[in-house]
Amino acid sequence: MFTKSTAIRTLVLLATLVLIGGAHAHDGWIQTNVTRLLVGDMCYIDMLFGNHGNTHRDYKVWGSKWDMTKSTFTLHTPKGEAIDLRDRTIDVGYSEIKVVQGVSFRDVNGYLVASFQASQQGLYIADVRQDTVVTYAPERSIKCAKAMVRAFASTIGRQGESARRFNAPVNQVLEVVPLNDPTDLTVGDRLSIQILYKGKPLPHAHVSVIPRGKELPPMGTPNPHDIMTDMHGKLSYTFDEANYHLIVVHLETDEAGVLDGVPYEFTKYTGDLSVIVRPKIRGPNPPR
Repeated sequence: MFTKSTAIRTLVLLATLVLIGGAHAHDGWIQTNVTRLLVGDMCYIDMLFGNHGNTHRDYKVWGSKWDMTKSTFTLHTPKGEAIDLRDRTIDVGYSEIKVVQGVSFRDVNGYLVASFQASQQGLYIADVRQDTVVTYAPERSIKCAKAMVRAFASTIGRQGESARRFNAPVNQVLEVVPLNDPTDLTVGDRLSIQILYKGKPLPHAHVSVIPRGKELPPMGTPNPHDIMTDMHGKLSYTFDEANYHLIVVHLETDEAGVLDGVPYEFTKYTGDLSVIVRPKIRGPNPPR
C-alpha cells in the first residue's frame, strides 16, 4: 500500500538522487578577489559551482564542488610557467552524510579556495578544468574556467609589459579568449572575446554574460546578455554595471567513448571567464 510515509520516503529518495547526480550536473567557475595588484600582494581564487537554474544562465552557488580527483588547478605565470595549485587548494565548506527517512545522502556546502603571491610583474591566468562522466546520464562533462589578474611593480602607471598576453590561449578545449584587457574594465567599457573549440574559432555559439545577482530573461527572449558569436567565433559586450560578470558558453556534441572505464554516449562542454567591472571614475583618469 502506498502510504503517506512511503510517499515521503519516495520524495526524499528522489531528492537524494538529484543531489547525488547533481555532483557533476552544474557549471563551475572561478573568480579572484582582484584583477590588478602589486608585486608581493596575495591573490585569492574562489572556485565555485552552480549555474543550475535558468538553463545554466544564473550566477548562484549550488550544493556541489569541483571534484579534486577529476580536476586540474593551474596558475599560468607572466613568464609562461604552469604552476600546479592543487597543494594550495582547500575546501572551505562543510559536508556531512545525513539520513532522512532512512535515506542517506551527502549534504554539500561551500566551495574550494586557492591563493598565490604575485612574485612577478605581468599577467597571471588561473585555469581550472574538470573531465568526468556524470552519474545520472551516459554523458561526459568537460568544464573549463578562467580568471585573470595583472601584477604591477608600482602604482605609478605601467612599468613594462608582461611576457604572457591576455589574448594568448591556454589550450582549454572550450575556451573564452579576451581580445582586449579584461583586468581593467569599468562601466561603459567594451570587451571583445573569441570562443575557441579545440583551438579553432567556434562560429554561431551562444554566449551568456551574467552579472552576479541578476536573473537573465528566459532562454529565447531577446536580451543584451545573450549573444551569438560571428563566423570567426567573436563577439563584443558593453558593461553597464559595476559587478562580477560571468561569461559562459556551452557546447554539446555526439562524441562517445569510454573514460576511466565508464562509457558515455555524448559530451557536454562548458567554457567560462569571470571578470570584475569597476565603477566609472569621474574626473581626471588615474594612471593605468
